[in-house]
Amino acid sequence: MKLGQARQITSERLSFLVQRKRELTGVLKGDPSASAGGANYDRVELTRTLNAVQEEYEQTLEVANRLSELDANIQNAEASRQQGEAQAEAMEELMKILEVFRRISKGDKVPATDERKLMEYSSEMYMAAKNMALLRQRCDGKEHESLWADEEPEEEPVDPSELAANTEVGDPLAQVASAGSADLPAESTGAE
Repeated sequence: MKLGQARQITSERLSFLVQRKRELTGVLKGDPSASAGGANYDRVELTRTLNAVQEEYEQTLEVANRLSELDANIQNAEASRQQGEAQAEAMEELMKILEVFRRISKGDKVPATDERKLMEYSSEMYMAAKNMALLRQRCDGKEHESLWADEEPEEEPVDPSELAANTEVGDPLAQVASAGSADLPAESTGAE
C-alpha cells in the first residue's frame, strides 16, 4: 500500500472512530438523539465499548502521526536531495568558470562560448583574465628596445578626402587668365 493511500485510510478510520465515540458518549449520557432506535443499553457494556473505541482511536492516531512523520521525512529528504543536486551543478558550473578564467589568464585560446559564459558570470573576472593574458604575453618574450626609438611617435591617421581637400595648390587659374582669350584656337571659338 502506498503512503498516500495509508494516510487516507487512517484519516477515514479516525473520522469514523470520532463519530462512534460521540454516539457512545451521547447514549451513555442519556441523549435521546444519540441512541439507535431508542433501545436500552447496559451502561457497563457501553463504557467497555467506549473504552475500546478510545483505545483504538489512540492507536490509530499514533499510526497516523507516524505516517505523517514518515511523509514529512520523505518530502524533506527529497527536497534536500534536489537542493544537493542543484548545489553540485552550481559548483560544477563555478569550477568550469574558474577553469576558463585560468585558461584565459594563461593566454590560452578558449572557445567563444566559454568566454561568453565567463563574461556573463562576471565581467570583472573576464577583464582581469584578459589583462593577465596581456601581461603574460608581454613577459614571455625577451624585451628589446625599439629600432625606431629616435623617430617621433606616429600621428593619428588622417582622412584622405580631408587631406586632399585641405592641400595647398596655389592659384591654378592665374596661369589661365594670363594667356588671354585672343590666343584661343579657332575651333574653340566656333569661327572658321
